[in-house]
Amino acid sequence: MRLPDSDETIVAISTPPGYGGIGVIRISGSHAFEIANQLVNEQRDFREVKSHTIHHRYIKGSLRRTFTDEVLLAVFIAPNSYTGENVVEISAHGNPQILKQIVEMAVNAGARQATPGEFTLRAFQTGRIDLLQAEAVADLIAAEGTAFQQAAVYQLSGRLSEYIGNLRNELVEIGALFEAYTDFPDEDIPREEKSELLNKIDGIAGKLSRLADSFQHGEVLRSGMQVPIVGPPNAGKSSLFNAILAEERAIVTETPGTTRDTIAEKIDINGIVVRFVDTAGMRETDDHIEAAGVERSKREIEAAGIVVAVFDATKATVTEIREFLSKLPERQVVLVLNKIDLLTGFQIADLQSELDSADPIVVSAKELKGIDILLKRVGDVIASSSSAITSGDNIITNQRHYRAILLAIDSLRSVRQKLEQEESFELLAFDLHQSVEALEEILGKVTNDDLLSEIFSRFCIGK
Repeated sequence: MRLPDSDETIVAISTPPGYGGIGVIRISGSHAFEIANQLVNEQRDFREVKSHTIHHRYIKGSLRRTFTDEVLLAVFIAPNSYTGENVVEISAHGNPQILKQIVEMAVNAGARQATPGEFTLRAFQTGRIDLLQAEAVADLIAAEGTAFQQAAVYQLSGRLSEYIGNLRNELVEIGALFEAYTDFPDEDIPREEKSELLNKIDGIAGKLSRLADSFQHGEVLRSGMQVPIVGPPNAGKSSLFNAILAEERAIVTETPGTTRDTIAEKIDINGIVVRFVDTAGMRETDDHIEAAGVERSKREIEAAGIVVAVFDATKATVTEIREFLSKLPERQVVLVLNKIDLLTGFQIADLQSELDSADPIVVSAKELKGIDILLKRVGDVIASSSSAITSGDNIITNQRHYRAILLAIDSLRSVRQKLEQEESFELLAFDLHQSVEALEEILGKVTNDDLLSEIFSRFCIGK
């Protein structure tokens, strides 16, 4: 796929669609300042102003002596701009019609409408950021949870790129040694030097393996955690669902089997997006609509990382609860005993004692008792099940990066094996080059137009 022409000056609205206090239009390219000159009523040349300065102007109107809008123009001279090119950012009033008119005027003055992600693509092409950082821009815009937001900011800062780049440089140094030995095929690497090389390879492979292991947590940061609320009919699942959300989202009645479909909503727990799902009561039924809801509940459980199992503490027996839990797939289960407002303290204590091994949480969804304890438990389970890596560490959150790191690890394993077996330096150098190239693909040092088009097509226009 052909990438857009980077020699052209581009323009786009960079703020979301709709009405707002301010709308921003970005112009980037070698003719950005000349185009800006044609848009405003004053004759001062933007090519002569200082970088990172803001100028109050009026955008010309379609008729003589009329204006389209009163604006502020921010001027950024290459390479010190978002794209690494000359950039003008126009802050206008957030009326879609006004913004559209200014863009059309810029196009008539010689600019081209930007494609999705083209400003960030140009930042990559000019070398201001690498490909990993460019992908972090899209992640930062799309981040729902604060933990994923922090991970994206960390990646955008370049610290993860620096870490991977340093590992790549260490491999290049080892590869240079292999290349040098290819000129002397009859010579063997001295034992001490060989041992040192093996230790270096093991050290790099270990760091890459820890990066690969972090992807499990990275996926939780990116996608969140699915937590279905399951249990028998009329256990108070919908009431608990509403209590968690602090709103009447699901219909609640005294009639068993009311919930026939799944309802899902997201909340933020410790920076992680948690998708709670209200499900149909789990039971055998001849009602084909309710049966379909039960099957959907089972699918939600299969896709879940954590399950909240809810029971009516006034009716369910310990035997029934244990039997129900035994039928759940192997998942992290948070046991909840609901409707404790209808029990005495002694009855609650007896239930907790009999189910001590399951560590139940007692709640009253009706009176909102115990909800904070439940949410804390879910947060603790998420942390314990996903390595609990902090946002300050090097975390892989991107499937493309994960695949590349696995390839680099596999190639390093081959290098180590061949080095121990004293195979030819040409083979060693070849495998090591594959490992280096895998890391370079993450950073964008090795890439192709199809990959770039695929990555940047996910961006919004104007970014």
